[in-house]
Amino acid sequence: MVLSDVTFAEFYKDGFFGYGEKGDFQTFSFFHFLPIILLIAAIILTYIFKDKIRSFKHEPKIRFFLGIFLLITEMSYYWRVLYVGAEGNDANLLTKLPFQVCEWTCIFAALMLLTGNKHLFDIDVIVCLTIGIFPLFMPVVISKTGPLYYRYYQFWFEHIGPIYAVFYMMFVKGYKYSFKNVYKALIFLAALSVISLILNNNIEGASYLYLTQGSIGNEFEKILPNNQYLRLLVFGIIIIFIFIIEWAIFYLIERRKRVADAKLIQ
Repeated sequence: MVLSDVTFAEFYKDGFFGYGEKGDFQTFSFFHFLPIILLIAAIILTYIFKDKIRSFKHEPKIRFFLGIFLLITEMSYYWRVLYVGAEGNDANLLTKLPFQVCEWTCIFAALMLLTGNKHLFDIDVIVCLTIGIFPLFMPVVISKTGPLYYRYYQFWFEHIGPIYAVFYMMFVKGYKYSFKNVYKALIFLAALSVISLILNNNIEGASYLYLTQGSIGNEFEKILPNNQYLRLLVFGIIIIFIFIIEWAIFYLIERRKRVADAKLIQ
């Protein structure tokens, strides 16, 4: 039996690549924490076997495949939107342009793995370990796509992939976090914010950086201002606060390491 084109299209749109009902994905459930647990396990294993991975003759190929995988993960989001359509039957693809933080951190991580570019690492390590943590605990955009749908897997690979990539480069390639390079991340975020504000003001239904009302979820909308400029200010204050905490943690780790090294020398 040969399926007609209509049936074939409906199968993919209504099936694995489509959307389910609201509530298919439950926050703080097993399928919420499973990807986070796998990410932590992968980071720990990479740290334990970092020397073996570093000396492995095919290590560049590992980074190559990881980088290509992240690029395909990111592009597949747009392939799916073009074929299946956006959630909520949103036909305006201008609202789906790649101007979200997670999309660029995924692209930067892929290019970082492929090229070893230190500037991309400086941006991603700071952004991923601050802003990149929020979607892990607030995955509000996949409420209709649980583990029976492709979007569930695309979402998690897009968000945990860059975080794993920066730890991989730190452990295996010896890249170091440096707070003095925070300006690179700030320039990136400032440029993205300006572009997002322009797009939000000129494209109906656009909500880049989740700055417009109703774009995050009812539980979080209650504590955020409706005005996108005030919302951006709140986000900025939170990000700077996390930057400071992150810097303090890395500073204490480095200081402890220097003290230990000094004692060994004596």
